[in-house]
Amino acid sequence: MAVVPLNLAKSILRVDFSEDDAVLSFYLDAAQQFIERHTRRFLTPTAKSIVLRGWPEHEVTLEHPPFGSLTSITYKDKAGATTSLPSSSYELMIDAALARVRFYEDLPDLHEDTPRVTITWSAGYAAGAVPKDLQLAVIRLAGTYYMNPETVSMLNLVQVPFGVRAVIDAYAVPTLDERSTE
Repeated sequence: MAVVPLNLAKSILRVDFSEDDAVLSFYLDAAQQFIERHTRRFLTPTAKSIVLRGWPEHEVTLEHPPFGSLTSITYKDKAGATTSLPSSSYELMIDAALARVRFYEDLPDLHEDTPRVTITWSAGYAAGAVPKDLQLAVIRLAGTYYMNPETVSMLNLVQVPFGVRAVIDAYAVPTLDERSTE
């Protein structure tokens, strides 16, 4: 789902013909994906899940903000059946950019052969809630692809316009490896 309507992008980029609509739509999608990858944020609602080999010792961070809602926590019980974990067995903590699930003691035993715990949640900005500067960054980056496609590499931030880079750097969520432990 595009975060920026094609007609808005065309208006801002001053493109007043329809022959390149497919190309510009492609560049808008590519720019959005680039920004989502760099910021580690979803600009549109997205379903996410992680599969764990067993119960975590403390808590699990649900990445890719903004957090929408926790859909489910399921596990393979001793008999091998997929079972939902009751909400009384964990606490959902939401702060600033990320959500975390903290598990309580006395969690159910898992199946021996396939100890799997699956956490499913929704992430991403709701429709119409994407900050305007991120929308403009998508448009500006798509415009750069459109006007000068050979200078921009998906792997090279050097050629990304300064204004775009400044915005996406400001929204970037650190990876778990970059976070300090407290």
